[in-house]
Parts: sequence; structure tokens; C-alpha cells
Amino acid sequence: MKAMREGMTVADLRRLVGAGEIAPIYLLVGEEAFLREEATAAIRTGVLGADDANVGVFNADMVYGDETEAAEILSLCGNLPMCAARRLVVVRDIGALRAKETERLLSYLDAPVETTCLVLTGAKVDGRVKFFQALKKVAATVDCGLLEARALPAWIREQAAALGLRVDEAAREALQQASGGDLGVMRREMEKLAAYLMPKTDATAEDVEAVRGADTGSTVWDLLTALGRKDRGNALRIMGRVLEAGEYPPQLLGLIAWRWRQLWKAHEQIARRVPEAGVARAIGAPPSQARTIIEQARTFSSLDLERAFEAFRETDSRLKGGSRGSDKLTLERLVLNLCRSAGRTTSPPRPFAPAR
Repeated sequence: MKAMREGMTVADLRRLVGAGEIAPIYLLVGEEAFLREEATAAIRTGVLGADDANVGVFNADMVYGDETEAAEILSLCGNLPMCAARRLVVVRDIGALRAKETERLLSYLDAPVETTCLVLTGAKVDGRVKFFQALKKVAATVDCGLLEARALPAWIREQAAALGLRVDEAAREALQQASGGDLGVMRREMEKLAAYLMPKTDATAEDVEAVRGADTGSTVWDLLTALGRKDRGNALRIMGRVLEAGEYPPQLLGLIAWRWRQLWKAHEQIARRVPEAGVARAIGAPPSQARTIIEQARTFSSLDLERAFEAFRETDSRLKGGSRGSDKLTLERLVLNLCRSAGRTTSPPRPFAPAR
């Protein structure tokens, strides 16, 4: 297990998890949010299987460090798996967990539950805190820091290959320029490229330019963008496509709530007149992505954000208590609530119609 803890990259993690080597505790730490999400997804697949739609309902939980307590985390970790070998418990923004609460988790590090995989993620942790010092000694730690410029070419080729693409040197450089170095945007551009070229697989710089900025309206990131713009019509249509593509409704809710936490933090920092670079650090986003979040945060009032989190709690309750057939309607209601304060959207107005 020790080898799993030293200098592990997301690629190392995927290889080990794919071979069935699952650690009881993971620490995914670094400023690159896309890498943290990629690592979390790899662990989820390793723990629950590739098709976890049913298993995950009973065996996966996610909480946030800034609004949970050690007792809740320990309770979730102590639950037994149902119809599966393991449970997955994810704690996002672990660095925001209060120091007093982290002390109550120290004993778990010495004796983790064998049937639970605990994943702790965050942009950064305070190495002076006793819990994080102990955690780094026992957890499988994955480096999710910002990639150095020299590492980007290999990362692009790896992501392209996963989408069935081959990119030449000029196409790779065009992808970097199109994304501003933001990994999430770069991956999204490659997804568009794959859809545009199908059934071809060889991509050129001209192909990258052809799809640059095009909104296919088919990914979770497209949905987050539409919601951030309060674009009700597009958000409903994109959400319908995302659900049809197989996105798990509770996981989709978690991603939307994660983006709204970033908006909330950005809103607070803006109110304090914190410089943009400081806001980017506070929300754990690279500068190019932070600019978009900051622009969106300026369009929300504190009341909008408070209402959003009330809507998240209500939606979570409905998803857990309703039938699978009602999930789409529940999420449509959430979209309408989040876009309720919308004025004029940034895209051409269209007549409202439920997402198909």
C-alpha cells in the first residue's frame, strides 16, 4: 500500500484502481478541480462498478467539509454496503472542515472500516493541523495540482485517446490556446471535436478552430454554463440531453450544488472587494475558469443564493424519496428555481418547453 501513497498522479490512480487495488482512504488534493473530479470518478467506478446507477443509490454518499461534522462522516463510513462489497463516502472541500471536527476523525485513520472507501478532496489542506499530518501518512494521496506546461501535451494526448481521437502537434497547440490552459474547458473542446469529426479520428488545427466556442449543449459543463447565465430554456434542454445520456440524477445534483458553492464563495469575496486573483484562490479555480464564475456571481443576489441551497435540499429529498420516473421532473423544477430571478439571457429567447 505504501507505493500507492507516494507521488501518485491521476493516471497512477486509474491504473491501480483498474487493477483492483482500492485504498480504504484517499486524499485528492490540489487546485485543479477537473483532476479532482476525474480522480473521484475513477475511484467511484473502482468501488461501485462502471454501471453504478442502482448500486450507488444505497452505497454512495457525498458531504461538504464546510457544512458537515465528524459525527456525520463517521456514521456514513460505519454503514454497511447493500448488494455490494464496498460503500463510497466522499467529503468535498475537506480543508473547510473545522479543526475541532478533524480531531474527532483521528481515530478513524488508525482503524478505517474495511467495507468503506473514504475519499477526501480539496484544493488545499492546512499541513499544520494534526489530522492532515496524520492523514498524509495513511491515505493514498493523489496530486491534483495545476499541471506544469511541459505536462500538458501528454495530458492532451491521453484525453484525446480516451475519446478515440488522434491530435497532431498543431491541433494540440490549438486546443491549449482555445482553452486558456483550463483542463475542464480543454476536455470539453475535445468532446466537441470528437462529436464533430465522427467517424473520423484524426484531428487538425483547422478542426479545432471549426468547433471552437460551439455550444453542443450535451455535457454537464454546458448545463452549468447555462444555469450560471440563468438561461432557463437552454438549461432545460441541455439537462434533458444529459439525463438521456445516462447521467445519474443525484450525481448531477451534486455537481450543480458544487458550482453554486463556488458562486457563493465568489459572491462573498466580491462583496469584500477581494482582487480577482484572491477570489480564484478562495474558490479553488484556475484564473480562466474563475473569471467566468466571478462574472456569473455578480448576477446573483445573496437571496438568490440562499434560495438555491433551499432548492438543493428539497431536490435531494425528492430524489431520495421519489420514483426513478419522477427524477427528470424534480430536476426540471430545480432548474426553474435556479433561473427564477432571470432577466434577459445571453442567448436568443426561445419559447419554453419541457426538456425532452
